[in-house]
Amino acid sequence: MKIAVVGASGQTGPCIIEEALSRGHDLIAICRSPEKMPIADPKVEVRKADAYDAAEVKAALEGADAVVTTVGATNLSEKGPLNTAAHRNVIDAMKALGQDRLIAISSFGAARGVKRKGLRRKIYLWIRRKYYQDMMLMEEMVAAESPGATILRVPSLHNRVPLRTYIKSVDGTLPDGLALSRKDLAHYVLDALEKDLDRGKVAAIVDEGSALPPMREVMPPKR
Repeated sequence: MKIAVVGASGQTGPCIIEEALSRGHDLIAICRSPEKMPIADPKVEVRKADAYDAAEVKAALEGADAVVTTVGATNLSEKGPLNTAAHRNVIDAMKALGQDRLIAISSFGAARGVKRKGLRRKIYLWIRRKYYQDMMLMEEMVAAESPGATILRVPSLHNRVPLRTYIKSVDGTLPDGLALSRKDLAHYVLDALEKDLDRGKVAAIVDEGSALPPMREVMPPKR
């Protein structure tokens, strides 16, 4: 399978690429700044594309069998509604190219009507309320226009050793827990692609009962 990863040079993209390589897949690593791509491998083709540019996104997705989006604003100065803009371009490109398998990575923060525990969590969600509103609108767009997609909600992500004991829900609820290893996230994504799991569903995965990791593990490193 040839898997395109949009946002491949961020924190989560490389974990998905490494997991896919370990299973023998070919990759298209799509990123705005190819020089930041940390993985060099003959089976990984790096393609430059700005998620806000429809033509670049379409060209970058040529030849993919499946698409995984890991786009996300790493600061509050992002130039626009990144999630809706990027997924608008991805969905349009996939339709034009005859592709239908998409895993769109979202967040627990995009879920409607779910009460949050802990003052720190509530403050963080309030500060980034516009970002999560954009992510919620992205989920609605993907659900309406990409019936073969899996929307994957994840909690705070960290780079600790994966546990492989993550739990999942597919009924619109959020399982109990607040954190997940990025490598466990990658494990689920590859299982979902290889076994064709959770098409047309909103899935949520988490380490059961986990607490929020320290903020230094959640925020991206400065480059």
